[in-house]
Amino acid sequence: MATYENLELDHYYLIRETEGGEITLTQVVLETAKSLLLLYIDEVETTAWKKKDDFVFEIVEELTQEQVDEYEDLFEDDDEDWNFDEIGFDDDEEDEDDEEDEPIK
Repeated sequence: MATYENLELDHYYLIRETEGGEITLTQVVLETAKSLLLLYIDEVETTAWKKKDDFVFEIVEELTQEQVDEYEDLFEDDDEDWNFDEIGFDDDEEDEDDEEDEPIK
């Protein structure tokens, strides 16, 4: 069985941490003497520390930089579709009610 120590800094992997668990896209973003900080790339990105000698059920594969770029391109267009000005979002507007609000007692 593999350990997290088998993962390299700044590389992307598809891993399954437990038997029957989901396959997750993961990047090693920081390394210390005994631990790794992993970035889990999903709908919401999260990070977690793992000890290098902890077991990981399966390292499915390491992604090439080309594969990582293709993955990022899949979601880049979604980010560009959002135009906050068109939906009425404006940071400069002040809420007139804010000045009249009294502190809560």
